[in-house]
Amino acid sequence: MNYEEVKTALREWEKLSVNRENRAEYEWRLKEMRDQLNGLKGARKEGIDEGIKLGMEKGIHKVANKMIKQGIDDKRISELTDLSTEEIFELKKRNVTL
Repeated sequence: MNYEEVKTALREWEKLSVNRENRAEYEWRLKEMRDQLNGLKGARKEGIDEGIKLGMEKGIHKVANKMIKQGIDDKRISELTDLSTEEIFELKKRNVTL
């Protein structure tokens, strides 16, 4: 179930819950659906955060590669990008094979 489907189901369930006999079931199902909705929101945020992290890493690597091509020394690249010397070495290795 996606976010919109859960919201729609919640609205429909609220309409049906006015019957007294269905109230207990409604309360239980409402809690379950809200839990699902919160889980979806949490998963979405985790995905966004992961995407931002990967995008930033890619950008840093792109800048570091340009610095390597300009002949800037590893220590200076490390200072400016916060990459370790091992990471810079790996970037250099990848550039040689490309």
